Amino acid sequence: MATITANSKKIERPSPPPRTAQAPTSRPAESRPAKPDQVKLSQEGGATHQKAVPNFQSWAGSQPRQLPPGSYSAGSITKEQLDGLKNSKDPKDKALAATIQRAQKNYAELIKNGSEIIANRNDGNGGHPVLTVLPPGFDPQKETRVHTHYHGFNSTVADPKGHAAQTTERIEALQKKTPQTVVVLPETSNAQDGNYPTSWTNVKSQADTTNQALRDAGVTNPGYRVVSAHSAGGEALRRSIQNSPDGKGLQADRLELLDSLYGSQNAIANWANTDNGRDLKSLTYVHGTNNTNNDIPLKSAFGNRYRRVNVKGHYEANHLMDTFAD
Repeated sequence: MATITANSKKIERPSPPPRTAQAPTSRPAESRPAKPDQVKLSQEGGATHQKAVPNFQSWAGSQPRQLPPGSYSAGSITKEQLDGLKNSKDPKDKALAATIQRAQKNYAELIKNGSEIIANRNDGNGGHPVLTVLPPGFDPQKETRVHTHYHGFNSTVADPKGHAAQTTERIEALQKKTPQTVVVLPETSNAQDGNYPTSWTNVKSQADTTNQALRDAGVTNPGYRVVSAHSAGGEALRRSIQNSPDGKGLQADRLELLDSLYGSQNAIANWANTDNGRDLKSLTYVHGTNNTNNDIPLKSAFGNRYRRVNVKGHYEANHLMDTFAD
């Protein structure tokens, strides 16, 4: 176990051609769970590297790839599709529309430079929106690195550059550093712009959320998995563990707790005794303003897989999102 003091960096990154979304449907359909013979979810063991076969046209075909029903590319969704979501009587459709609009505005540069931002309602996230960010030049034939991130108070899955959390800047830096990284961004049940307390009551399973997001995005070769939570995002991890006592609700090779110990630490420490917890390769806790002793259960539970990094402030912890070696 080591104690380190670190600082964040901003990095720019490259770019290529956009991909196409599905043609409009009469009514936006909610993403359907995969059939057992189509995708291997987390039922059979821990954070092992799994091969998934999508249930729709994949990247390898000669025709433009289409997204499954209920999934939309923020860069190419039609006005009719977006209006259909905005005018829906289902509040979760309205929330999806608002999430897409934030992505269009705040990830415009990512989209322009070749990223595809896929948005849909995700069963593992309680039917609430999830954004999946495919990097420029994404090659589905190569092993894909996956990062799932849960944000904290006063944030959304698509914040503008300059936001205190700097998640957008971290995604840009990550795309340049590890170009085969796909970022999965689950949204809260009460997402909004400005200052607000997040509510992660929608969370059912981080593992299922990530696996559905990968399947719906056509990611067929997932490998190393990072899961991070900043601030109140730790509650999403706690609920994932609580909802699956066998530990299969949380699946990661590396877990990053970014000043997020507001009550989740005991659940995560207990998760260490499950198959998925034993398969975890490393846990990094970035301490900013949490109570300095909140990580004691984690030190004990994870032993030499655990390390603590100290930073000066609460948001500075998020600036270190995925800056650690795999």
